[in-house]
Amino acid sequence: MDMARSRVLLTGFGPFPGVAENPSGWLAEALAAQGSTDCDIHKHVLPTEWDTVAALTPRLHETVQPRLMIHFGVSPAAKGLRIERSAHNRAGPRADARGALPATPAISPQGATRLDTALPVTALAAHLRSQGHAAAASRSCGRYLCNFLYYRSLEWARANGGDALFVHVPLTRAQGGAYSQDALLHAAHETLRFVLDFTAQQARPAPGPAPHIEGARG
Repeated sequence: MDMARSRVLLTGFGPFPGVAENPSGWLAEALAAQGSTDCDIHKHVLPTEWDTVAALTPRLHETVQPRLMIHFGVSPAAKGLRIERSAHNRAGPRADARGALPATPAISPQGATRLDTALPVTALAAHLRSQGHAAAASRSCGRYLCNFLYYRSLEWARANGGDALFVHVPLTRAQGGAYSQDALLHAAHETLRFVLDFTAQQARPAPGPAPHIEGARG
């Protein structure tokens, strides 16, 4: 696959109880608006609703056919970016933006207990720190809609030759957090660039042995 024209799906979430303005939705839109010469970017801001996300996620996968998915969500307690390694097959009984609860405690009744991204989350977190951002790898995406979306995307990616990443972001300064919108957008841009570079390197064929030249010495 030609990485230069690969499809990338960026998503964020809308508001939910306790977070009247979700910076992840703005972030997905702002990052998509920047554009990229390395890929075709598709973005979508998802309502924080169990049934809508459950119905919309497979349609997004099939319509966009993404090679890569980067999902953003907010963690009000976070002081920096959390790069999520894993999604777990569980949905906690937590009310969504409409007050509804998940239909079942398992996301996929016959699915794996845990799915992991193949992307290098520890290296990405180190790269973001080198760019001046507080960032760390995380092994738990929680039990809310962030984890639900991540599990479904990793499940689809595993079956279709792609990959996915979930990044929890902190609140912005306007919301009492430590990050400006500019800093958050820069971190998201660095995340996209790092993941695209990694994916492109993985797609390159390994160099073969040097051709034999008759009479060569060495």
